[in-house]
Amino acid sequence: MVMTPWHRLVGIGRAGIVAIGLFVLASLLSPSAASAAETDGNWNLDDGVGHRLGVMLYEQSDINAATGLRLRLNAESPRLTLDHARPLLLSDGKDQDWRLANRSDELTASADGAIPATSSQFDAGCLEPTPADGLPLRITVPSSSGDLSFALSPGQVQTLHSLTDACMN
Repeated sequence: MVMTPWHRLVGIGRAGIVAIGLFVLASLLSPSAASAAETDGNWNLDDGVGHRLGVMLYEQSDINAATGLRLRLNAESPRLTLDHARPLLLSDGKDQDWRLANRSDELTASADGAIPATSSQFDAGCLEPTPADGLPLRITVPSSSGDLSFALSPGQVQTLHSLTDACMN
């Protein structure tokens, strides 16, 4: 069969439409930038009943505070305040619990000397013993609404595993 220029043009057009369709599909199915950010230590937590937190995992570099990893929480829900005295609880739901010391006193105080009510900070040093691979982790946060419980995503759990592995080496 002889292909006319018209048939070649239609074939090229179809191939272009398929390529565009695959590109759009790949864009929709690939992880978003927000999901990628959640594996690097900047997370958003939602307990499903209206409590939302922004979480930042970072290395403390203030010369006036002890060095090490910190987990900073910021309330993103209206009227939610975070506790500045009690520890944060991390649990694997089986037999392991970790209490992360409250380091809210390291937060910058406002002009009146008060720590921001919507932020708290915890020591996120090496978890000992290391959490078991494959187990989900829950984080329990002390707040004005009682203890709030959040399930960590697999990427967030992996970040904690990576940090603990780095501590052991």
